Amino acid sequence: MNERMPFVIYVFALCTFALGFTEFVTIGLISTISADLHTSVSQVGAAVTAYALGAMMGAPGLTALATRWPRKRLLLVAMGLFTLGNVLVSMSDTLMPMLMARFASGLGHGVFLAVASSVATQLAGRHRAGAAVSVVFGGLTLALAIGVPLGTYLGGLFSWQVIFMAVAASGTLGFLGLLIMMPAVRDDASTQANAMDGIKAIFNSYLLAGAGITVLAYAGSFALYTYISPILLQETRVSEGTASLLMLGYGVMAAIGNFWGGRLTDRKGADFAVMTVLAGLLVVLLAIWLSTSSLSLMTLLTGALGALTYAAVPALQARVLGLSHLHAPQAPAVAAGLNIAGFNGGIALGALLGGASLEGMGLISTAWVGAIVIGLAITWMLWQMRKPLARNAQVLE
Repeated sequence: MNERMPFVIYVFALCTFALGFTEFVTIGLISTISADLHTSVSQVGAAVTAYALGAMMGAPGLTALATRWPRKRLLLVAMGLFTLGNVLVSMSDTLMPMLMARFASGLGHGVFLAVASSVATQLAGRHRAGAAVSVVFGGLTLALAIGVPLGTYLGGLFSWQVIFMAVAASGTLGFLGLLIMMPAVRDDASTQANAMDGIKAIFNSYLLAGAGITVLAYAGSFALYTYISPILLQETRVSEGTASLLMLGYGVMAAIGNFWGGRLTDRKGADFAVMTVLAGLLVVLLAIWLSTSSLSLMTLLTGALGALTYAAVPALQARVLGLSHLHAPQAPAVAAGLNIAGFNGGIALGALLGGASLEGMGLISTAWVGAIVIGLAITWMLWQMRKPLARNAQVLE
């Protein structure tokens, strides 16, 4: 466990920081963009959806079609597409070109995360799979912790176009890092497969079941988190400045949780780590439901929600990769892509569930609705763990 992590994995983290930055910063710039493009906030909000749709489609779909491509080439193409998309976003003067460019950059996002997470586990070794995945996704959580507040602040000083050009510059730096430092990945089973093997992997029942846990876990968390700002402002009755600090605390704890989740996965196995995180999320969501009026408790619980939500990332990703070693060894990147789609699908589903519950039952209901979804995830996880072949996913212990 004292071996050095291959440096190229940190290059992956730089790339995922750029991915996370452009995904999250748009939320903070929506009002500015809508005023500049003379469109409504809701129409510009479609830029967030377009990016997520691109990521959902690109992660399993394009990764499957490019199954035989060398991993280095596929990562370079994905990062190039992402970078070009952000350049085009910065040059957009109307909404439609921006949406198309956001969708294209989202495609690159999905492919890159899917391939980078599977390659990282191969380069680091299975005994360090959780730590390797946590480094790769660490860029995303760092973007959440400091990238979005920083980007929103800089957006007040510079134009939003400058922000997206800065993302493109980061993407270019990541592209060059991959070009120079990434070795050719040998003995990669995927290079011996074909596109049909990749497409079959998308419909593998074991991989779909594993990604289904990811969907429920993130739907439960984001049923509440999507609406955490109005909850803090209206129910906890804090100022906008205090709410921003609590959101920053969520991001910082997310980065810590991501690191902890990777270590826990390597020490105890993916199944144990996933169950621990799910149980923690259930407790935190129920506690938030009972504690929204207390600032001190909400400060602690908001941080805990961030830590557990992102501790789930390496655990869930490592678990699906473990299942792929058994049930789809020819397409580990496609399996990773399915799980990436699961994260994005869970976020979208959580936003819909939370929105429906707050419309019918008020803001606080998002907490117990999220808890019910997490309860379903725990039940399904227990059922999967009872199946002998599913237990063999502990190859990643």
